[in-house]
Amino acid sequence: MFMGSCVLLLLLQHVFGCWDISQQIVCWGGGLLGGGGCGIMCCMKMLFYWGVMSAAAAGVLGSCGRQESTRREPQSPQEMYERVRELLQPNVEHDASDFEEAMVWLRRAAEGGVLQAQTDLGGIYLEGGKGGVKADGKEALVWFSKAADQGSMEALYYMGLILKRGMDVPQDEERALVCWRRAAEGGVAEAQLGLGLALVLAGGDAREGVSWLQKAAAAAAPKVAAQAACALGNIFAKGREGVARDMAEAARWYALAAQGGVAEAQLVYALMLLKGEYAPKNPAEGLRFLRLAAGQESLPAMELLVEWLRGTDGGAAEAEAWAKRLRALREGAESKRARP
Repeated sequence: MFMGSCVLLLLLQHVFGCWDISQQIVCWGGGLLGGGGCGIMCCMKMLFYWGVMSAAAAGVLGSCGRQESTRREPQSPQEMYERVRELLQPNVEHDASDFEEAMVWLRRAAEGGVLQAQTDLGGIYLEGGKGGVKADGKEALVWFSKAADQGSMEALYYMGLILKRGMDVPQDEERALVCWRRAAEGGVAEAQLGLGLALVLAGGDAREGVSWLQKAAAAAAPKVAAQAACALGNIFAKGREGVARDMAEAARWYALAAQGGVAEAQLVYALMLLKGEYAPKNPAEGLRFLRLAAGQESLPAMELLVEWLRGTDGGAAEAEAWAKRLRALREGAESKRARP
């Protein structure tokens, strides 16, 4: 009986993972049968009546301190990046994202050569603010450079942005334009916009700049396309060396930019429509674009809208509402300037 009980005890310890509960089952079974040495088979029958059912119901299994099974740790850099995506998206296992742990795995994935992880890490350091991470242009440049070495055109654009603005690194416009040119040739609309503006405004080849801006204006990204259209409107409205002044062409680009939501273009195109200069006169459409620009808190647009509404029948109430909003914005701006 002693040998049989010992074997059973070891067996139960293996099943339950706990010495204490195994002893409880053997002792309880032996006592119930009068200690008459029924052997292993008799005691094994107790597993179904008490050892499993009762122990689970009483929560005795929890007293063993057995821990929940943990998920297998990511091994490859790509698995590490997949873990980042899991941690940043709440699911059945955790109801909130875990940015701190995600950053650990993101850095490991980036160090392991995962291109998208390098780009993501660069973006986090470029913007800053997320999860308490401070903006660090120098650190961002490191990771964008690694991603660019693997052929990322997007990373090249951000490298150019950091170098052009001198964000925590020495300003280097020449190198920035090299990055933007490569990215622009790779089809990155933001790089096409940046390169085009730089060539026009910095006294470079304005015709080449216009060419890049036209490519950006045809991009699928609406915001970039609208900004490029507005830039083209300004260029044709003023003229540049190698680019003749053409107000009809300027009006066409301003119209596209206004429809794309650029407040500056909405204001200019509204004036063209209200006065019938360089575009067919259309006061109703002109007021619509003027309201859209004013709604984006363009102070010149608000001023013009107030003035125009006061000169129309039934526009006094709306003019006063816009005038009140204009005063509030000006007072707020003055208050900010007065702060030490």
